[in-house]
Amino acid sequence: MGLVAWISNRCKSTPSFVYIDDNFSAMVSNIMTFYERYGRAYPADQAELLKLWDTLRVDHELAKQVFGRVLVVIGFEVDANTMTFTMPQSKLTELLAGLDEFTTFFSSKRLPRHALHRFLQIAGWLNWSFNVYPLLKPALSHLYEKVSGKFNLSALVYINHGVARDLDWFRSHVHNSDGVHILESLDWDVRDADVEAFCDASLRGLGLYLPAVSFGYQSALPDITPPPGAIFYFEALCVCWCLHRIADLAHKNGKVQVRRITIWTDNENTFHIFSSLRAKSAYNEILKSSVDVLIANSFQLRVLLIPGKKNVVADALSRWRNDVATASHNAKYPGNPLLIDPHLSPPDIPIYG
Repeated sequence: MGLVAWISNRCKSTPSFVYIDDNFSAMVSNIMTFYERYGRAYPADQAELLKLWDTLRVDHELAKQVFGRVLVVIGFEVDANTMTFTMPQSKLTELLAGLDEFTTFFSSKRLPRHALHRFLQIAGWLNWSFNVYPLLKPALSHLYEKVSGKFNLSALVYINHGVARDLDWFRSHVHNSDGVHILESLDWDVRDADVEAFCDASLRGLGLYLPAVSFGYQSALPDITPPPGAIFYFEALCVCWCLHRIADLAHKNGKVQVRRITIWTDNENTFHIFSSLRAKSAYNEILKSSVDVLIANSFQLRVLLIPGKKNVVADALSRWRNDVATASHNAKYPGNPLLIDPHLSPPDIPIYG
């Protein structure tokens, strides 16, 4: 079906999206075309897709050729006019009940355990729900780690504290959500960001630079033993700290509307985990804390890569080279001297454990 969709998009110029074996699209409702085989009119793109299927001898049937202003697509109500994905209440209730059953007895001395195939079912169920709750992907970090390398689908697997915490975090956000995901452009230009920040970490500290307001922050590292790849952990922690600081600033100055945030990092691993919202368990609390801020403030975030040699100010701040940071900023923004706020205590956000 992926190949058929490619033919439709590239060779026939008929836009079509595919999810496993479901095809769907959207167009203006009054552009209709008569399709002879079923003796009725369909939206033009849908009729053209049916004709392509006929040419390729792809089987289809009348009952499944539906269209309208609101459709159920892979279990979600999709409204093309309000641009929303909505999880029906019955599906939401079923999902939460399934998670409750999965973690039953966790608070007692007896740890719950299930066959491996049940773990995989829960993972598939949550992946399906991410169409409405895309920011909640970190909920699967410990579960994936728990089943990694296991192949006997009948073997019993214990639920550990990490899995339980992640699922509780997922449940708490779902309980506070209306189950509606508004489709909006995530591919906005960095020039459209309300806040642009630069982050960097060294083995001496964290540096955060907000050039538009001529402000820099510094922090000592938390007193922990980081997981392997310490600098990666601190680079990711710096991005999370940056989000918390931006949220604090937005709350202190209610006149400033913050919606879109661009954060630059020179660490490729940090870029990847924030782009995918997937990370190993040692880094997952950083992602969860960041998502908490995004949801609470309705922020949109893009974390992008910048070469280290261009991340001069944030790098200098992380190394407590304030003279270098000030000189670099003042050279680019004369008349707006850089103010540096040294936070000698580490970021007050959750860490791994």
